[in-house]
Amino acid sequence: MGNGEALSRRAFVRSAAALGVATAGLAAGAIPAHGAAVPQAADWMSELDQAMPLSRISLPGTHGSGARYGGALVINQDLTITEQLAAGARFLDVRCRAIDGVFAIHHDRFFQEIMFGDVLNDCQAFLSAHSRETVLMRVKQEYSTAPDTEFGAIFADYRRQWPNLFYTESRIPRLAESQGKVVVLADNGGVPGIRWNSPLLDISDDYDIGTIWEQESRKWPGVRAHFESARTTPPAEKAYITFTSSSGWALWPRDADTNIWPWVTDYLNGLDVTAKPIIGVVAMDFTTAAKAEQVYRLNFG
Repeated sequence: MGNGEALSRRAFVRSAAALGVATAGLAAGAIPAHGAAVPQAADWMSELDQAMPLSRISLPGTHGSGARYGGALVINQDLTITEQLAAGARFLDVRCRAIDGVFAIHHDRFFQEIMFGDVLNDCQAFLSAHSRETVLMRVKQEYSTAPDTEFGAIFADYRRQWPNLFYTESRIPRLAESQGKVVVLADNGGVPGIRWNSPLLDISDDYDIGTIWEQESRKWPGVRAHFESARTTPPAEKAYITFTSSSGWALWPRDADTNIWPWVTDYLNGLDVTAKPIIGVVAMDFTTAAKAEQVYRLNFG
């Protein structure tokens, strides 16, 4: 392993140490529930019916989960992977550059000072401490052009090193089947798991939004319509994943998130929480404990 791996190990130690800080701040940032009591962010899935398929859960997650370096046009998150999980996020969007037989986490050409093994260590540590939780993980190739066979062989090596961590069946599991696991959403032909482009997933990711006008006239209506589709889909038919994130030439990620999230908040606050509305995975930029709770509290009436 190269210098990047050593750097990432130091970054991992720093992020693990920061977990206590993130956890301490959860209560202060939480959104009050409008119905039943809402569980703590680190254990909210443990309170759900374990017979429930993952497709019937309102589940917060992060877009560009490892993207914390490279400047304002590149950065998508302030929190580390460990902190995201502690804050309630349960979907990770992981972009992997295949290089020298390992995966380096990238956003476009920018190395994010963390390796895929560090992401897996973070997930394993979290799931060991919170064994009834589940993490969904999109695995996508980024800034490399390795053939699917090569990319898949590298992933297989990680599976051998973390033999009990992954759920890689090509179907949507129930919570009881996936607790303590990373459920792989395979955005690469060499990786096993639920195929990213399969009929089992309905994905809204209209990310190339250059202006506030485009965000208001196109991005937000698309997000809202996808939420509505998720609410009316028959149980267990498919899993919905809605990206609220976007960026463009005049609307960079943080400004885009600052602009769209009040609309998301108004929509979520307008739902009848006592009916436990299902909106699927909400993949957001710059997640916080408060934003994550706005989504997962919908599961508790």
